[in-house]
Amino acid sequence: MRVQSSFAFLPRFIDVSPMTSRFLLILLFIVLSVVGCNNTKKNSGDLPKLETPPLSIGVVADEALAERIRLEVSARTEEKITVETIPRKVFLNQQRQTKDILIYPPAMMGDLIQRNWLTPIPSSILSLQDLALDDIVLGVRQTEMHWGEKTYALPLGSPVLMLMVRTDILKQLNLETPTTWQEYAAVVEAIHNSEFLKSNDTVGAATIEPFGEAYLPSLFLARSAAYVKHSENLSTYFDFTNGKSRLTSPGFVRAAEELAQAAQTTPGEFKTLDPQSAAEAFLAGKSVMAIGWLNSKTKVPETFPPDIAFAPLPGSAEIYQSQGNQWVPRSGNKPVSVPLLSTSGMVGSVTSASGQTMHAADLLVLLTGPELCSLISPASQRTTFYRTSSLPMAEAWLPKGLPGGALRQYAKISIDQLQSPNSMVNIRIAHRQEYEEALRTALLSLIGPNPPNAETALKQAGETWDTISEKQGQENQTNAYHNSQGTANSAF
Repeated sequence: MRVQSSFAFLPRFIDVSPMTSRFLLILLFIVLSVVGCNNTKKNSGDLPKLETPPLSIGVVADEALAERIRLEVSARTEEKITVETIPRKVFLNQQRQTKDILIYPPAMMGDLIQRNWLTPIPSSILSLQDLALDDIVLGVRQTEMHWGEKTYALPLGSPVLMLMVRTDILKQLNLETPTTWQEYAAVVEAIHNSEFLKSNDTVGAATIEPFGEAYLPSLFLARSAAYVKHSENLSTYFDFTNGKSRLTSPGFVRAAEELAQAAQTTPGEFKTLDPQSAAEAFLAGKSVMAIGWLNSKTKVPETFPPDIAFAPLPGSAEIYQSQGNQWVPRSGNKPVSVPLLSTSGMVGSVTSASGQTMHAADLLVLLTGPELCSLISPASQRTTFYRTSSLPMAEAWLPKGLPGGALRQYAKISIDQLQSPNSMVNIRIAHRQEYEEALRTALLSLIGPNPPNAETALKQAGETWDTISEKQGQENQTNAYHNSQGTANSAF
């Protein structure tokens, strides 16, 4: 019998009758049930509760911004969120990324995407009312946030260079605020050769520009933008078909010649400045004009020139037409200023390493949205206003001590520039620092003693660019260039 065979291991002297077998089976079932229930209760009590790990934020080389994020987040949520400042060199030398959110300069995007560190912002997040995507200034919304057709970042603000002028001195010399680079060069020359500059003990230069080594490539590209960026030209830094350098195109060559000319009139003490320190020197009365920008950390002296005004960076009334190999007037023969984005600024992205993409994206919306934009972004000296609705709160990003009228003028012109459909974005592809270093070398030779021909200097830089692209893979770099301009490869 099957029951007897089931208990064949019992000693032979035990009488295993059918009745006994049934009894033993019932008894065994009861024992196992009781033991099993007790074990179940014990195990369920021992199981650890699954807790979502706290979100982590990495901020690249900006402790002031990191501290403000800590403050605002802790005041609005009980969730434990870690915020760490990462030195730039340490960040770029990391082999992998473990943070949920990265806050970084927008020009780094290409390098981070090549490393597969970033993931696109979910489309459901972009449609959130709390984000108010359409409130973000047009230039940033169309390019700086994007890589190709995908949105990879939300902005914290990206300043553009501005022209600053002493209207009282220009009026005294019968000069007007320049609107083109040719007019700017003529005004600089007139001031430089004037008796006013020679006899003034305070004003030491006709103009001050951010000629410092770190910012010099960006200054050159900002001066070039009005010549090389227009609707008929998809090729700016690189040829859109083969990815070869375009540095020797007439627009860049003209900008290089004008840059070298301006440097010749600039005293050596003003050739090491960045955009913020150039503005500070201007506010201290050291020059008649300046190119730079203001932020909340800009130092304003107790006494400063009363008649100061701000204007867009000079532009151009003509563009170079590659197809006809000639300079032609812009539409309406009116000068157009083309702002250069991403020379500074900060953006935030969700990392591909995060296991909480939606949660991290929600937090990023909080950090960059309308509610906190005027509380978090101004903590960094790299940022500026980036929402049209923030214009009434612009003083949060600007220094204390300047007249209200001047600040309102600066804010209005800055927003207008950031809203411009004609903006150009800085170099953002992978190995950007190598391209910039090659360009920097050429530009330093142009503004130094015994400068070479501008086209010759740019040709050498362009050849180095092509070598870098070939080393990294010409097709990869060409596609990256397309994507960095906020345009998918299919558009080319």
